[in-house]
Amino acid sequence: MRIALIHNARSRKNRRNGSSFAVEAQTLLGKDFVPSDSREGTTEHVRQLCERGIDTILIDGGDGTVSTALTAIARAYPADRLPDIVILASGNTNLIAGDVGFGLRGMEAIQRLRQGGLRSSMRTPIRLSWPGTDRMPVLGLFGGCAGYARAVRIAHSPTVLRFAPHDLAVGITLLSTFISLMFRKSREDWLKGDPLRIETGGHVYDGQSFMFLTTGLSRLSRGIWPFWDAEPNVEGLRYLDVSAWPESLLRATAALLCGRAPRWLRRHPDYVSGRTDDMTLVTESDFVLDGEVFTAAPDGVLRLERAPGFRFLHA
Repeated sequence: MRIALIHNARSRKNRRNGSSFAVEAQTLLGKDFVPSDSREGTTEHVRQLCERGIDTILIDGGDGTVSTALTAIARAYPADRLPDIVILASGNTNLIAGDVGFGLRGMEAIQRLRQGGLRSSMRTPIRLSWPGTDRMPVLGLFGGCAGYARAVRIAHSPTVLRFAPHDLAVGITLLSTFISLMFRKSREDWLKGDPLRIETGGHVYDGQSFMFLTTGLSRLSRGIWPFWDAEPNVEGLRYLDVSAWPESLLRATAALLCGRAPRWLRRHPDYVSGRTDDMTLVTESDFVLDGEVFTAAPDGVLRLERAPGFRFLHA
């Protein structure tokens, strides 16, 4: 096993715990210690890791750092020779680590990794691209648009970031939505949604969307799971589209926050969920992927595809 570490010194836990781990890790790993900066900068570092035969990469940061690292790895490594991934949860939001995190941090994680005998899980990230533009595709594991993009902006406000429990990223975002719905001035603007056209698997959904979500994960924090389909154990991108002015919104949200999708919800036309390998969206909304907000392309077209699968290691 040849290991490297992508380290985000700006992540919440790394700032709080000081730089002692970074110093120790850099001393141990040398040039295989990679500071996380821009996607382009990280990609160049990761290309060098690939050339040196690194087969296991630790990612020390939150969801945004994981997205940056996976994007860099997908650009630098052949799809049939991807390294194993180890996630050390250190960020503002650690939604991904809640599903496929290593379970340890710091030098303890490196020591345990070298002992071997680890469990593993496969996940297929979302590949987000903008056809017909020169924007480079990015990878992530949880995203959405319409009401989700609006709610993320609220959840990322300094007040929420200061007081909210950060492992509840989706729950806090949905809660932000409901707080906005309590005020008459903003209720109509939220409920009317955003124009959204979804094309996937021969089906087309065209109208106003209150909220659109998608994920390559298999589990979210605290039992929250706002998705369902007829093949729960098949890999692929899960998605949920909630129409504008949805009926029984409070009842539906209460069920999905508890990880339940009762029969009435599965059959309701205002709530559409499924699994796909690729889909095209046409929307004026921003798209949020692992906490990062991406502005819409001029023509509003974006594509979501199932990226090559990564193997995540667990202590």
